[in-house]
Amino acid sequence: MDIVRHGATPPSPGPAEYFTGTVRIASRFQRTDPARIGGAIVSFEPGARTAWHTHPLGQTLIVTAGQGWVQREGGPVEPIAVGDVVWIPPGEKHWHGASATTAMTHVAVSESLDGKSVDWLEHVTDAQYALAGRESGG
Repeated sequence: MDIVRHGATPPSPGPAEYFTGTVRIASRFQRTDPARIGGAIVSFEPGARTAWHTHPLGQTLIVTAGQGWVQREGGPVEPIAVGDVVWIPPGEKHWHGASATTAMTHVAVSESLDGKSVDWLEHVTDAQYALAGRESGG
């Protein structure tokens, strides 16, 4: 058994290569073979978001604080809030983050396939994000 105590390691900033805005990643967990599960607690300040990305075996998001948005390529922007659980199927191009005015924290969980759990793509542009705000009413 392994217990990672909350606060045992300070959050790290979300790398600008994969995130826009202020993002903090805490309590990362990644298991070793034969387990494939991994994840982290990710906090987004208002306006912060991931780049577009996919997961080879999908991803589950559990919103624990605030309000945010998630969008799959070609789909509408979906508002998400505390208690919501989002399942993103394998290979689905998507992004997620805080709304323009409210911070959001979620637990992100995904499995690795051949040692890889995410494929990062291009950034969500400011214009795409502004459109997301108009589409979601926020």
